[in-house]
Amino acid sequence: MKHPEIIILPILMFLDYFLTVLGAIQKEKKYSEHFKAQHYELNPIWQKQIAQKRWFNPRHIFLTISISIVFACLIEFGDMSSFFIQGLFGCLFVSFGMLIGRHLSNIMIFRYLAKRPQDVSGEVTMTHSLLLFTSAYQYLVVLIPIIFIAAFTPSPFVFGGLVGTILMIIVHIGWILRYKKQIKASNKTAIPDL
Repeated sequence: MKHPEIIILPILMFLDYFLTVLGAIQKEKKYSEHFKAQHYELNPIWQKQIAQKRWFNPRHIFLTISISIVFACLIEFGDMSSFFIQGLFGCLFVSFGMLIGRHLSNIMIFRYLAKRPQDVSGEVTMTHSLLLFTSAYQYLVVLIPIIFIAAFTPSPFVFGGLVGTILMIIVHIGWILRYKKQIKASNKTAIPDL
């Protein structure tokens, strides 16, 4: 195997899903008493499964294995340059690194509040659009430093990470536009423009 690091991809994909379920469970212990939201999971593809806190999700398992096999075959047997492969790894690993970091951050906040319930009072109701915009804006925490890293220490992996970060923001914009369309279709309150 020329690029054994591809084995990290399915591990990250499963970790992303399992940490999402764990976060949804931890949120219910105290956090959700004070912070109300329509969905915990922002990706509309997985909202139902995460709301049900399903650890075993055949669809996710199938997609993880399929996507991992496709990438492994492309990388191992395709005629791709080393520059492109390293960029692809940067894109995938930095993207999943951001997701896993966010999950761990959420879980730590949920656990903190469960142990110290006196540290929060009152109730905040957040619209799904607020959560989507907040999540998209939070990627600036990674985007700005990675721009500097790419400028001062250019490498294919770093450029891939930059592309992955931008793609995460673009995906969020897609979810925002989809949600906006759903709201218009149901004649509810409008979402502000980007």
